[in-house]
Amino acid sequence: MLIINFLILLIGLLLVVKGADFLISSAVAIGKRYGVSDFFIGLIVIGFGTSLPELLVSIDAIIKKSPEISIGNVIGSNISNILLVLGAGLLISKIDLKKISKFDNFFHLIVHIFFLLIIWLLIFDYKIGIIFLILFSFYIYKSFNNSISKNENELETNDFLTKMVFKKPLIIGLPTIMFSIILTFFGAEFTVDSVIEISSFFGISDSFLALSLVALGTSLPEIITSIRAAQKKMSELIIGNIIGSNIYNLLLILGFVSLFEAFSFPKDVLFIEVIFLFVCSVGFFLLLYLKNELSKKFSWIFISFYFFYLLKLLLTNF
Repeated sequence: MLIINFLILLIGLLLVVKGADFLISSAVAIGKRYGVSDFFIGLIVIGFGTSLPELLVSIDAIIKKSPEISIGNVIGSNISNILLVLGAGLLISKIDLKKISKFDNFFHLIVHIFFLLIIWLLIFDYKIGIIFLILFSFYIYKSFNNSISKNENELETNDFLTKMVFKKPLIIGLPTIMFSIILTFFGAEFTVDSVIEISSFFGISDSFLALSLVALGTSLPEIITSIRAAQKKMSELIIGNIIGSNIYNLLLILGFVSLFEAFSFPKDVLFIEVIFLFVCSVGFFLLLYLKNELSKKFSWIFISFYFFYLLKLLLTNF
């Protein structure tokens, strides 16, 4: 039975990743077709696409009254985005930071500071969730106004689906997006069910698997996107994807799931992880603020910190 649950978990994560991959291909093509900047595509379009697994996994976990999976997935994914996604991109190519918006960098930091203070001093409930959703709406509005490109971007890809969506964004693009969402939904369903069964079998917390295995699985779209963008020297898309995904995860996903009656934040279980996420976000901010580019040697620093984080989780839970 345990082997079957692990197989279901792998199948669920595979469906989640493939669904997000289809969504990313369609979203990039539509974004390029209507002439928005690479940073905006990474921030909003791909940021949403790669955060879809976290969103659906979190909603499904709340419905099944397992809030630790929902919240642990978001926190673990944000840590993975900063350390592993950026590290994966730097393995391929250096990253140019000259064109990264100071507003986006500051907003990303402020959101994480706000999140830490709320968890430290207040109770995260639906009222906080509504504030998060308002902040998210403001950020999307501000980013859209700042990121419209004057010229239509050329589509540089050999992917058949992306090229077809670029040619017929409404006829092919919209149905593909709907299909990818459905695929990701079923993947999320399988993932959450299997995590609950596996954690019960071993007698470990839902949050441990959510912070590690589920977070890593739902971050695979961001990792794949980062590697592909690095191969094409699209630095803005990599950073935009990280910032966008993290802001989606905190403001949109946590803001939305907090509206459910079953939502609760297990502060005593996850507070150390929240602090670690804060430290990562401060380091990320300082690098973007102080440096014009990140060389490939930084990749091993980020990846090493991520494995240190996983080791800490293992030692804490076993």
